[in-house]
Amino acid sequence: MHAFSKMGLSALLVLFVAALPVRPALAGKPVPISPLATDLQALVVEGNALNAQLGGITLTADNLCAELLRAHRAATALIDGIAAVDGGLAAPLTLDTDTLNALDQLSYLSPDLASQAVRLSVSLNALAATTPMVVINDGLITMLQLSDDIGTMADRILEMADKILVMADNIGLMADRILVTQQIQNQNIALTQASILTTQQNALTLVRVTDTAAFNADLQTLVADGNLLAVRMAAVALSPWTLASELDRIAADVALYAARVKALQTTVDATTATNTLYINRDSLLALGDLSLMTTALGTALQGYAIAVNGLAPLTTKRTLDDALGSMLNLSSDIGLMSGSILEMADQILAMADNIGLEADQILLTQQLQNTNIAATQGSILAAQQVVIALFASYQL
Repeated sequence: MHAFSKMGLSALLVLFVAALPVRPALAGKPVPISPLATDLQALVVEGNALNAQLGGITLTADNLCAELLRAHRAATALIDGIAAVDGGLAAPLTLDTDTLNALDQLSYLSPDLASQAVRLSVSLNALAATTPMVVINDGLITMLQLSDDIGTMADRILEMADKILVMADNIGLMADRILVTQQIQNQNIALTQASILTTQQNALTLVRVTDTAAFNADLQTLVADGNLLAVRMAAVALSPWTLASELDRIAADVALYAARVKALQTTVDATTATNTLYINRDSLLALGDLSLMTTALGTALQGYAIAVNGLAPLTTKRTLDDALGSMLNLSSDIGLMSGSILEMADQILAMADNIGLEADQILLTQQLQNTNIAATQGSILAAQQVVIALFASYQL
């Protein structure tokens, strides 16, 4: 009976030992880890992939928007993954070394990612000297978003770690290890925030904002002078004797006015090469008025074409040739002028920082410009068709 009891006890001991978790050092087999540790380790893998992605980016003028946008999307996905793990936490939790190690590794990721962001912001600054501001502006926005992503990620990791600690039911047993994790978290958060600040400072050195009100005086002068030009064009009385001289005079006036429009466009382009813009409502109204003014010029031009066509049989060939040449110059200058106004408006819109605030007026301005430019181009085309037909018939 005693021998049987000893044998039974030995068998129970063997079964008990077999049921215990096996450490790798003893049995060479992997140690089972908790579901939470598995989830956290998956986040570490994803975070390391993001870090490698950032480390592999070399910004150029051709790829900076695409590369930074891809990085932003990857960072957003990681934040979503952290939120999913955090949302799945439920008390009570039993802390283990694997879970705390994974939290430590996640914490170390934050300053690494933030350091990569600093490097990229330095690269962006270097590109600013040779890259149009419209491209830099898009990269700048994405860079600031990426910086914010990394800061948000660090916050979410810290919040998740705190939540895990609150839900733990074995704090006493893991007290020393928890303390180490907290120290690591605090140090890494401090490093992350310092790097994020540097990234933002680097990015913000590129930000120079100009209010489009700076262009308002020139825009409004162009509107006033353009309307006067349209009135003068509409008041011209053509005859077989004044046809060439009147059209030559008007063509010279339009050429001078078109040069002024082009000069303002050059100023806008130069400003937006290094600055973003804050759209002023008066600027948008003036741009709309300019496009409306071009329709008046186009209408007058179309009227000239009708008049020239009617006067052609009564006009000498030399006078008619000069008049038709002036007509072609007029149509070319009005067409270039309308194109400059449209391009100027597009450039201002592309570099605007406050689109949301002025969305309604921007939409109205674009609708006006599309309508007016189409009308102007239609008038120019009709006039050119008449002129070309006359050239063809009178050169025979």
